[in-house]
Amino acid sequence: MSRRAFDAEITLDLAVNLIPLAIMVFFVALFAVFNPWGIEPLQSTIQFAILLSMIATLGFVTYYAARVIEGDDRTYHDTTTIDQKKN
Repeated sequence: MSRRAFDAEITLDLAVNLIPLAIMVFFVALFAVFNPWGIEPLQSTIQFAILLSMIATLGFVTYYAARVIEGDDRTYHDTTTIDQKKN
């Protein structure tokens, strides 16, 4: 049986990574639009570089984890084969 990529079960498994990812994206957007301490070129560049690299890394790890979970045979929950094995 083939399974659709990123179904509801995988999304629930990956919510642990998606929530911090959304929080980091929110704060990057917030500090890009509204910066209460002013803009210092060196400090702002370092700040955004760190946050954007963390966002990219977490996004890649989340995507890779979803692919691994989706491809793992133990995550298939096909009840028809279980019922057939019992008979």
